[in-house]
Amino acid sequence: MTLTPNEIAANLISLTRDLDTLVKEYKQLGVKVANAKRAAEVAYARAYLESAGPVEERKQTALLKADEQRFQADLAEREVAGCKEALRAIHARIEVGRTLSATTRDELKTLGVTT
Repeated sequence: MTLTPNEIAANLISLTRDLDTLVKEYKQLGVKVANAKRAAEVAYARAYLESAGPVEERKQTALLKADEQRFQADLAEREVAGCKEALRAIHARIEVGRTLSATTRDELKTLGVTT
């Protein structure tokens, strides 16, 4: 499949827009992780303080009571990791597009076509 210089440029513009969107999402997910971790820590602390008995028993009780919040924090971290991978993929695609653009320009120069 051969792309024209305009098609390559349009693709790079589209990728740049996608990158901007993902960067915004990444920032929002970072806030989501912070809030989820905070909720998990607060739930654990409250459960620990409300528990009675030996220290280890109180810790385990608190872990069980804060399980859902900890799980949500873990899921939020996975979302951030997924978004990070998507950002890397877009960066790679942009680099491929830039290389393709440079190659196409060189080929056109070789053919004597001016842009």
